[in-house]
Amino acid sequence: MQVCKKCVLPDTYPGITFDAEGVCNYCNEYVTREKEDASLHFSSEEELMKALQNRKNPDGGYDCLLSASGGVDSSYTIIQIVEHFKLKPLVWHNDHGYEHETATNNVRKLCEALNIDLIIWQHDYTYMKKLWKFVIESDIPGANTCFMCANILYWNAVELADKFNINTIINGYSKGQVAFNKESGRNVIKEMINAMLASGDMDLFDWFLKKYEIMKKHKVYQRREDLVGNTEKRKILVVPFFIFDFYKTDKEKLKKICRERFDWQQMEEGYPARTTNCVMNWLTTYADLQKVNYSIYTDEYASLIRAGEFTRQQVLEDLEFNPPPGLLQRLAKEVGVQLDKRGK
Repeated sequence: MQVCKKCVLPDTYPGITFDAEGVCNYCNEYVTREKEDASLHFSSEEELMKALQNRKNPDGGYDCLLSASGGVDSSYTIIQIVEHFKLKPLVWHNDHGYEHETATNNVRKLCEALNIDLIIWQHDYTYMKKLWKFVIESDIPGANTCFMCANILYWNAVELADKFNINTIINGYSKGQVAFNKESGRNVIKEMINAMLASGDMDLFDWFLKKYEIMKKHKVYQRREDLVGNTEKRKILVVPFFIFDFYKTDKEKLKKICRERFDWQQMEEGYPARTTNCVMNWLTTYADLQKVNYSIYTDEYASLIRAGEFTRQQVLEDLEFNPPPGLLQRLAKEVGVQLDKRGK
């Protein structure tokens, strides 16, 4: 298997080619695209702060909805949004049955320290297990469990913002995640909906389609005009963490700050390393590696290498796949899939 010498994408990645030095076309095309992207966002933190102030709730309600995983990125973001940007957030944390207790406790302690409101959304676990099983056993190109699960969480945020009349969501996707081709993503979701319908599982189909319908109420930030302008005021605007300067702060420094502020704790045995991703991530990544020899994190982290936020060596270490003994077998049994049948 050939792997890009600059990032970590393998030769099984869709559309990939390599030059004579072993560097992939995605890395070679990145420099030009990055220069173009840089001009789309805010030139200073002051400019961004002013734009966010203009979106504050005039009635004294919540100014924004903030997603919190329990990791250092979302935790530090919440601290900054409250104390530096002076916004009043509603914080929400997802629990689909496989969130690590350490991550959830981090969120609780943070919101208590800042004296801000928190909602923990606990799913109907039956639907999530059915979704994981369905995607793992699917042969749809580009369909992977983490992507589909992430969409459920994203749609939950939009639904929650709509319920509380919040017009801005500040969400935790990175440059690597936002680099994912949006048109391809929409096509994957549509194919998955059709596959659910064809399977005859109308219970799963109806649940998933109802979640998907909330997308009509939101707009994703693409450039500064989306936040500054008055276009589509009725839409809930989803703003990514990465446009904030503080998001680029060294993660070890963030850990130190969060430990001092609210006794933040590192989650053990998370994947990729140093993250607060859920336990089910081990099984879903295993399934992706068996199918196509890479996962959604390979794609995301490759983009972060190009952005200069991670070194290639750090990514190789973080993506090393060594699940705790017996964990994959336990998760597979709970979801109802056979490990020896993956990718067939």
